[in-house]
Amino acid sequence: MSEIGIYQQTILEHSKNPLNFKSLKTCTHQANGNNPLCGDKVEIFTNIKNDINDEICFQGTGCAISIASASILTKVLNKKSVQDSKNILENFIKMVENKEFNFDLLNNEEKTLLMTFSELQKFPMRSKCATMSWSTFNAALNRDNYNTEAKV
Repeated sequence: MSEIGIYQQTILEHSKNPLNFKSLKTCTHQANGNNPLCGDKVEIFTNIKNDINDEICFQGTGCAISIASASILTKVLNKKSVQDSKNILENFIKMVENKEFNFDLLNNEEKTLLMTFSELQKFPMRSKCATMSWSTFNAALNRDNYNTEAKV
């Protein structure tokens, strides 16, 4: 199977069976994201304890790319420090936007998961589908305000 085929398979797997697809009744940080152009919506929840993302989960609706991206975000950023999470999310968005990026903070499995979205560089109209959950997570990290709306 080609590298592109493996990436497509990963997106399909995560969109059909997303990881951490639930809400948290109590959480320290939360934000909502909405892409009105395509209808994707996401709500990200996290509990930060001792500057570590102790638990990350999401709920939402949208295309396969949007749901898979949120699922992979929860897997990659869980148990990471807030600072490392911000670094990784900035570099993820840079990668999708075809800018210089660095995933040195990640292990090989995590790098492979994020690289799943590297093909979107060829389809800029779909980049917001992949980055919406990451921008929403960033909004959650930057605010302790419940029901914060992320701009995508």
